[in-house]
Amino acid sequence: MAVTSLIYGFSYPLLALVLERQGVDETLIGLNTAVQGFAVFAVAPIASRLITWLGPARLMLVSVGCSLALFLLLPVFPNVYAWFVIRFLLGSANAFLWIAGEIWINALAKERTRGRVVGLYSTALAAGFTLGPLALAQTGSEGWLPFIVSAAMIAVSGAPLLFAKSLVPAVPERSSVRLLAFLWLAPTAMLANFTVAAADSALITFLPLYSIDLGLTESRALYLITAMGLGGIACQVPIGWLADHMERRLLLAASVAAIAMASVAMPVLTAVTPWNWVFMFFVGGVLGGFYTLGLVLLGEQFRSAELAGATAVFSAMWGVGSVVGLPVAGGAMDQLPPHGLPVALVLMFIAYLPFPIVGYLKRRKGDPR
Repeated sequence: MAVTSLIYGFSYPLLALVLERQGVDETLIGLNTAVQGFAVFAVAPIASRLITWLGPARLMLVSVGCSLALFLLLPVFPNVYAWFVIRFLLGSANAFLWIAGEIWINALAKERTRGRVVGLYSTALAAGFTLGPLALAQTGSEGWLPFIVSAAMIAVSGAPLLFAKSLVPAVPERSSVRLLAFLWLAPTAMLANFTVAAADSALITFLPLYSIDLGLTESRALYLITAMGLGGIACQVPIGWLADHMERRLLLAASVAAIAMASVAMPVLTAVTPWNWVFMFFVGGVLGGFYTLGLVLLGEQFRSAELAGATAVFSAMWGVGSVVGLPVAGGAMDQLPPHGLPVALVLMFIAYLPFPIVGYLKRRKGDPR
């Protein structure tokens, strides 16, 4: 599953830097990047059918092959408008990887250790996310080399799926619950993924540009994304452990409040080395916890066929979050230079904060949402 986050962690800053050199404005860069996330929303309704038909491992293997081919098409057609089409298809392949992986891990997890199991899964995602910008910092963003290196990593990452057939859990039949009804049934979990997608995609895409505006070099700016990824790797199992030992919605609310305050400090700390690395390590760890806790809450609430449908909506919310978050962040950077990015992040987190708080209060009264 690290391949999914690797593609995002590598392609978002790479393509943003390429487009900026071409003179494309940040709002259009945000829209172009958002297409990759929108694809998740677009294909989520058919994902459960394909998983039932092909099985998780086979569908994931096909998706890896498609991702490899599509990534190599990007330098063949280095044009922002061609990339709208290619990135939509790339996002679609990633969506099937994401949904199949989430169903697989939650189906295997037991309730008493669900937080730790999902934390390990999120660690794998964070590892891919970290490897992407780290590799980009070494290859640079010019020429074919970054695309060839990324394609090679994608190819290698698909190898374990060839031997995974005996490990795949039974795939349930399709849920009788309508997909959009899951948003009403589990708003705290669904909107956690929406928020992490909006913030994460905005940071991956625009943090290098924001850091360069504040005086950092391109390589140092990319290392900040790597620090975010290292935070995600280090913090997901501890967050999962906490989720197994305390009220999960309360933990989520505390995480949202902490990262909102961190976003307020971003203009001060982003350009101050080495504290900016420590700061982004913290941001990456807590932000990754949104995804971990959302997926844990999903597995806590749904089982069997309903879990597949709920997971499809959960992944779709990631796509919607990217579509909303990227243009908002790009527009904020255009309208509020140089600190539009942290302003956009603060607004995202404050908007979400009431949901885990209300969810916690309802849980105390016996409402499962």
